[in-house]
Amino acid sequence: MLKAAQAYRQTQVVTATPGHLVVMLYDGAITFLEQAKERIQAKDYAQKGILISQALDIIAELDSSLNAEKGGEIAQNLHKLYMYCNTRLLHANLKMDTTLVDEVISILSSFRSAFAEISQTQPPPVRPPAAAHYAR
Repeated sequence: MLKAAQAYRQTQVVTATPGHLVVMLYDGAITFLEQAKERIQAKDYAQKGILISQALDIIAELDSSLNAEKGGEIAQNLHKLYMYCNTRLLHANLKMDTTLVDEVISILSSFRSAFAEISQTQPPPVRPPAAAHYAR
């Protein structure tokens, strides 16, 4: 069953638009943070740290994908907000503070909603026929 779920997720990623991939990243970070809050409440500090680290990795990926030249001020502001989220999560990790985690979830949820709205208006990318891909 696990292999089927992994294959399904891989198909989703391969066939997704760039905007939808960003939404999937936000979903992943939010899920990890929700789970981290549960682990804090259960006093499972090791697992909490792992989950927050996974969310931080996703935020780092989102930050590294910003194009400062094309994105201009928007990309700069997103970078600053991602760095703010990182700082809040590092404090949450040290202080076992679920309110800080909630703050980051709120920020990421707002971004997720905005990117979900944008991705619905984007046409799907044009993919080359499979034969052209294998001819390389």
